[in-house]
Amino acid sequence: MTNKLWTAIALVALCGTLASTGHHNGVKAQSTATEVRAIKPPANGVINVAFLVSDGTVVIDFAGPWEVFADAMFTSKGQPWDGGDDMVMPFNLYTVSDSLKPVSANGLIIVPNYSFENAPKPQIIVIPAQAGRSAAQKKWLLENSKTADVTMSVCTGASMLAQYGLLDHQKATTHHMGLEQLQKEYPAVQFVSGTRFVENEKVSTAGGLSSGIDLALHVVERYYGREIAQATADYMEYKGELWKNPQYGEVKAVSAKN
Repeated sequence: MTNKLWTAIALVALCGTLASTGHHNGVKAQSTATEVRAIKPPANGVINVAFLVSDGTVVIDFAGPWEVFADAMFTSKGQPWDGGDDMVMPFNLYTVSDSLKPVSANGLIIVPNYSFENAPKPQIIVIPAQAGRSAAQKKWLLENSKTADVTMSVCTGASMLAQYGLLDHQKATTHHMGLEQLQKEYPAVQFVSGTRFVENEKVSTAGGLSSGIDLALHVVERYYGREIAQATADYMEYKGELWKNPQYGEVKAVSAKN
């Protein structure tokens, strides 16, 4: 077993098991708004969202963004949906893995919808924290991230992006307890703290666990605007505001762990 695979397994354990440890840096949140770079939806109106899964997938990393994209809905006139038959649900969600063999997400069994050989082409790729690595996974991710609108990781899912070179010379974030270790493992990436997510041109990374909800809401906003994203958050009864401005403290570069 390679050192990087051991690192991936350890980071999944960190994301899924140690995340209950409290973390607070005492820095007052900033009030400046985050710039929203709009994305034009496909002409057919359907946005494919592929969730890459393998054994050890962390449930909230997977389920949080899934719920956001599943709950994004509006009327045929582009107004927030408030009941009735006139409802558009633009995001088509599915899971992708090495095969259709069920994978264990900390005891929750996920049966993948597609393998890497036959998965539909995605506009959004979501990578939860997970331990699995394979040649087919790497090939699929490198090919599809070129054409996807957004490739996003949650928690230590960032380790997969970093391992495959998709974060080289870019800023990124991850679970606060994995920042120093990932900075040491992948020096070509500049990991930062103090923010719920970091957005680059094509690849975005969310912090630990629940941060994936914030990044997913931000992605909804990029496609359909603030009003629809807010309606999605309201439908979920999600009262967090950091999807509008992810900075919760001073954004600092991380030093590699000795």
